Amino acid sequence: MTVQPISSTTGYPAHATEPERREFPVREYIGAMATELAQMARWDGDEVLGQLLDSAAARAGEIRPSQASDVAQEETSRRRPA
Repeated sequence: MTVQPISSTTGYPAHATEPERREFPVREYIGAMATELAQMARWDGDEVLGQLLDSAAARAGEIRPSQASDVAQEETSRRRPA
């Protein structure tokens, strides 16, 4: 089994192209896990930790600044010419 090196700045394989990055929904995974962990923290009686983990889940659901330009570009390319 070959292990691919991971970039410390992006969390994706060091040689990953943009389409490959989209195949690894890292932020979605982190958000889902943070939500589950928040529920576990609350079940264990730690509301403060639950709130912190909810904040992490919300942050994971936000668009990163580098993605905002990609989203704007995709929306522009979808528009029909007038």
